Amino acid sequence: MALPIDQQRLLHDLCAKLNGVTDQAQLIAFMAEVMRSLLRRAGDAEFRAQVQDSFITGLAGRDWPDQVMLARGVLAVVIAKRPEIAKAWQALHDAVAPGQARRAADRGETLPAADDDLPDLDGIEIELLEEAQEQVATVAPPPPPYDFADAESLVAAWIADVLERRLGIFRLPATPFPSVAYSHERTFFLFEPDFAPVARRFLTEVLIPTCRAPLERHVYRTADAQTLVSPKLLDAFLTEKRPTIWKILIERLGKLAAQHRQAEAKIEAASTPATGGPEFEEVDIPVSKPRVVTVLGVSFRLGKQTVSQRMKVRLRASTELEESEREALTLLAHFSDLAGEAGLELPPGCDFQFLRILLEFDAKAFAHAAREIVALAGHKETTRAYLFERLKALDETYANYLSDALILLLFLGGTNDHAFGFKELYDVCIGEARDNSALASRRPFLPAEIGRRPTELVFQLREVLKRRYDEATLTQAVTALFQVWTTMSKTRFGDSLEAGLTVLRTFPVTFAGDLDEPVFSGIGHTLYRALTSAEPDLEGVTQSIQAQYAPILARLRLHKLH
Repeated sequence: MALPIDQQRLLHDLCAKLNGVTDQAQLIAFMAEVMRSLLRRAGDAEFRAQVQDSFITGLAGRDWPDQVMLARGVLAVVIAKRPEIAKAWQALHDAVAPGQARRAADRGETLPAADDDLPDLDGIEIELLEEAQEQVATVAPPPPPYDFADAESLVAAWIADVLERRLGIFRLPATPFPSVAYSHERTFFLFEPDFAPVARRFLTEVLIPTCRAPLERHVYRTADAQTLVSPKLLDAFLTEKRPTIWKILIERLGKLAAQHRQAEAKIEAASTPATGGPEFEEVDIPVSKPRVVTVLGVSFRLGKQTVSQRMKVRLRASTELEESEREALTLLAHFSDLAGEAGLELPPGCDFQFLRILLEFDAKAFAHAAREIVALAGHKETTRAYLFERLKALDETYANYLSDALILLLFLGGTNDHAFGFKELYDVCIGEARDNSALASRRPFLPAEIGRRPTELVFQLREVLKRRYDEATLTQAVTALFQVWTTMSKTRFGDSLEAGLTVLRTFPVTFAGDLDEPVFSGIGHTLYRALTSAEPDLEGVTQSIQAQYAPILARLRLHKLH
């Protein structure tokens, strides 16, 4: 990293202190103090908030070595970027007079570090990052133009338009705040407006080109030369061929889905400890050897002879992936990468089978069923038993991918007095599943969304405190948090609950530099103790938190009067 010598020394000193940290509590306290010290100016506020949020989000779910690595990366980013942040803020606000700036960072004399010099917030070692930057990527020459590129573009555009219209069914109304269905950054991927462009790009750029062989054989090559060069004739020709095109695409998705399932089964089997030992078979193999002749005690070679020799041969492992299975995994990974570029994280259930279902289901009937069940859940006289009976009927009508999406539409789009809350979502999800494997096969989307709730609701509480909402809003946020904690099984969702607790423990980092940080950290500590106790007491905790929060609200009211 191209840092001035004083900043290099600062980074070295802080990393040395970081090496002395031995547990998460010390790490949180250390990082909170660093952010208070290094990012205490007015111009640092936005930068500090971004760094805090990235650190806290990245901390949850990591083991201890990765947490330390993440902290080291954050330190490097803060030290390298703060002079540039200071200079940009001063240029915008003209807050510091020329005679007042004392530090090099304030004067803007320190050269800003380039983005490429910085480690990302995944905790990559600085040295490894610099080595990777020094490697020169080899750019492959572009492929020759495809002979049927115009036809393929029209086919891809038509199919992508069909998919986009179907995705329009999955639109989520505004969620009230606070709510047990709160999402910190992104809601369920299918309800995100960014998912449709991602799916369109995957279809047009990745999936359709894999269908070239059958499309050429059954569609493109059946057109004459004049049709292929005339946009109007080509469009009319492909319109007539749509049933054939559709059949080819659906069959391709079906094969990819089967290959993906086989690949996952093999990967799971390979990760399971072997019970039968190495796979060998004894076979007779012809072996050529020199023919040795002995005459009167004198030996010499005379040609060769072939004999059979019994040998053990290692068989091809049953878990070895076929080329088609590797392709299926690669294509899905590409889909995830495209989603990642748009800021979306696709769950494992978003696979080829799901894409096929999206293209085949009865969209009009599903949209009608969705409107009907949402209206039913919003009706005051709807009983839980009747609502569950209707959901069971929908489960039997639609594939589990679609019924899960409908259930999440019901939960995430509901109001706080909705008949379908978190407890109902949890009960529908768990059902009669004996273990997590059975649960994942029955419910491709619900477990992951339930697993997000603890962390999402701690983030919601953080927003309530940051924005200094009133006592009623704070009470609602705490109540939602308790509802989730007392409903979720620690056996099934222990990691998710622990991730939420980690975010609670990081309140000193979250509010570092905030005037009310001691109060907010105290609230986080109070909640942490309550949620980790044998019998959480909602009423007692709410009273304790309100007592801690009351002076802040009193100060704000007094400030408004003046």
